Amino acid sequence: MTYRASFELVGSMPLLMHWDNIEGGDQLKEWRQDPKNKNQSVPGDDRSPAWTWTTYLYTDGEFVTMPSDNIMGALMYGGSQLILKKQKTFKELSQSAIFIASEHCRFESGGKQLPIAKIIGMKDQPFSKQAATCQDSLGFRLFCKRAKIGQAKHVRVRPRFDNWRVSGELEVTSSDLTFEVLEQIFTFAGRAGLGDWRPNSPKRPGPYGMFNAKLKKI
Repeated sequence: MTYRASFELVGSMPLLMHWDNIEGGDQLKEWRQDPKNKNQSVPGDDRSPAWTWTTYLYTDGEFVTMPSDNIMGALMYGGSQLILKKQKTFKELSQSAIFIASEHCRFESGGKQLPIAKIIGMKDQPFSKQAATCQDSLGFRLFCKRAKIGQAKHVRVRPRFDNWRVSGELEVTSSDLTFEVLEQIFTFAGRAGLGDWRPNSPKRPGPYGMFNAKLKKI
């Protein structure tokens, strides 16, 4: 049995984005190794350079998005919480029989999409100005927190979305994954969360990124 469904994930807790962005990391390394930036560079501080946080945003090149890979990770947790038969859970089927239609899912903050060009356009501004623009004009915050690394305390900055929503479509290809089971998997996935410092983060679990899911057969 194959069927399709749409999904909408509505944040019940703020979401912190932190993309492991290889290209963005290369840009940061180049900036920090440039001799002319030597006096501006502060090791372990995400405000140096001021635009470090822009490399943490998930994007398809046009808008801020939520990668389907992240959602699949949450669904893996959701599947692991439900018994298929005997001691076997739906963990494996959650990955082999659920296909999200696109690599990037629509992400909204405060009911609107965020063009990445508008965000990149303020890279040359000081950090305080960027933080004010994000909060006053773009509808999200730059969340700063000290984190202890060894004996040192580093400053971490994460784009924080208090009012967020993710939507997309998927296909299910297993008769064991009924629509009712799919809804349960998404319910548990919402408790796992998305983004940084989420409840099922392997290294630094926290309360962020949890959501409520709404599904509909299409």
